[in-house]
Formats: sequence, C-alpha cells, structure tokens
Amino acid sequence: MADSQARAATAPPSSARTLLADADTPLIRNAWYVVALSEEITRTPLGREAMETSLVLYRRADGTPVALQNRCCHRSFPLAHGTLEGDAIRCGYHGLKYAADGRCVEIPMQDKIPPQLRLRAYPLVERAPLVWAWFGDPAAPDESLLPHPDWLGAPDWDMYIGYLPIASSYVHMHENLLDLSHLSFLHPRTFGTPEYARAPVELAVAGADIQAWRHVECMLPDIYAVPLGWQGQRARRSSGSRFVAPGLHVNTGILSNLERPTPADETPPTIRVAQVITPIDRHRLHYWFVGCRNFARGRPDIDAFMREAQIKAFTEDQFAMEQIARMQQVDQAGDYTEMHIPTDAAGLAMRRHLAALAAREA
Repeated sequence: MADSQARAATAPPSSARTLLADADTPLIRNAWYVVALSEEITRTPLGREAMETSLVLYRRADGTPVALQNRCCHRSFPLAHGTLEGDAIRCGYHGLKYAADGRCVEIPMQDKIPPQLRLRAYPLVERAPLVWAWFGDPAAPDESLLPHPDWLGAPDWDMYIGYLPIASSYVHMHENLLDLSHLSFLHPRTFGTPEYARAPVELAVAGADIQAWRHVECMLPDIYAVPLGWQGQRARRSSGSRFVAPGLHVNTGILSNLERPTPADETPPTIRVAQVITPIDRHRLHYWFVGCRNFARGRPDIDAFMREAQIKAFTEDQFAMEQIARMQQVDQAGDYTEMHIPTDAAGLAMRRHLAALAAREA
C-alpha cells in the first residue's frame, strides 16, 4: 500500500496529463444540461447564459418551454428584452419576429424574408423541477442520455432546492464532489467531522459510472442530527459520491443510529442530493442542488433548515473552487505541476472520461 501511495503522490508523465480533462478542455456538447428551474420559465422572456451561448427561454401558450438563441439575426439585440406574441417572440430593437422553432416570420417594412434569417432552437425536456437542454446536434437529441434521476421529484421524497453561481471550471466542481475527504477541513462546522478524511474509500468505476463511498462512525453534523433528533448520539454515515453525466452529480447519505438501530424491515434515513452543474463557459458555472430526503417528512421548517445549512456549506465549496481558479490564472510559473494522491482516484477517472468525450467530439 505504501508503494502504491508513493506512486500516486508523484506527478503524472506528460502523456498521462494530456488524457485528463481540465479547465481548458472543450465543453461536452452531446449531453443534457439544466438551463432553468421549471418555475423560472414563464410567459415573460428569460435570458440565460449556458454552454458558451446566450439563450432566451419562455413558454408557449400551451405551457411548453422554448429555448432559442438569444441574439437577433439582425443586430444581435438580446431577444430576452423583446415581447411575446402568441408563441412567437418579437425583437425589441427593430421588430423582427421569430417563431418558436427559430424561423424569422416577420420583418417590419419588408415582405420577403430571407431563409437564412433563423435562430438556433435548442431541444428541451422538462422533468419538474428541472428543464434540460440539448446542446449537441439539434436535429438529433439523444433522450437516452437524459440523466434526470427517477427519485428526483417523486412523491415519496421531500425536496428543497438551492442555487449558487460559481466562477470555476465544471471539471473542478465534479472533482470536488468526488473526493469528500475535504469535508474534514473545508467544512469542519457544516458538513464535516474529524473522522471523515481518514475513512477508507471504496471506488467503483464502470465506464461512465464513477462512484466513491465512505462509511464513517461519528457524531452527525447538525444538518442531519437536528432533523433526526440525533444530537450527541453516535451514528454511521455512509456517503456516496457519483458522477452521472457532465451535467449531473449525485451524493447519497445513508444514516443509522448506533445507539438506536433502524429495524431491519425499515428503510434507514436517507438523503440524496442532485448536484446539477451547467457550465456557463469553461470558467464559470451554474450550480443548482436539489436535496431529497425520506425522513422528517412534511416539514417546511426542516426544508428551510437543511437548505440554509447546505447553502452555508456549498458557499465554502464556492470559495475553494474560485480560489483555485484564481490561483491557476494568477500563478503562471512554469515549474509548477499538480501532484496526485490516492483520494484523487475517482476524480482522475472522471477527468479521463471527460477528456475522452471531448476527443470524440473533436
């Protein structure tokens, strides 16, 4: 074990580094990414930056969501500052009108409409509370790649939602979520406990399915202990981090009270968090989190408590991600190479996977 740890803690050869995605790797286009919460898209046009483009989002009269390129073909005025007319949208600058499929259907003072006057329309799939967009070939959206979990929004789970904008690479965000040894140090008063960093890691990699699990005996942090009424009691915390797709990461926590074990015929208290990650560009991202739990059901006060606690903890991740991004931009010393340690294994598997997807698309 010592030999393998020593090898892991050395810098990779240059050939290996080229196989790892980083902040400069092109974004993966043939994938689904969340562009808004269902409640955000209304009959009022909404501008949203995502995947190195600008979108205008709105709903047709029948409620179906629409996503179009937000840049008028004439002089690039944002259509989000336009108005809806039925299912079409009219530019607020010179009045060009576009149908929901992106075709220009009217130009004031001009009868003939050139066929090239057309916006890109992005395929959408709405699975409340999320709206997913396809950024690959618009003529061939692959719904088999839609990563929306079955349990997200299901009636047997209570749910709360939060959001943070983060000035960092989505690659680094996925890596952060796959290596939770940082809970003991970055989150000592929110998520972490002293035992977490030293717990053994169970790594499972099956193609694109990358998971890392830890099983820790500890006093639970308040975010879980308070809703369960387990303050001051020893518990077992089984935590799993799973890379699902470029736009989705899932964290699972299975909790058991060591002083009052859950009966064998009952499901233990469980929380699942959909970590929804949508790049704005290679160095900024949208970060929604959707927490779902099977305990303390029907308690809006617990929803608010856990959302506030997670916002506080994820703000610590936001700080770390933005500091790392800043350091990589500021320190351009040519003699620096990041080293790897054993707990990086899941993150490195994810980075190899994203690099392979980027190479395939290129």
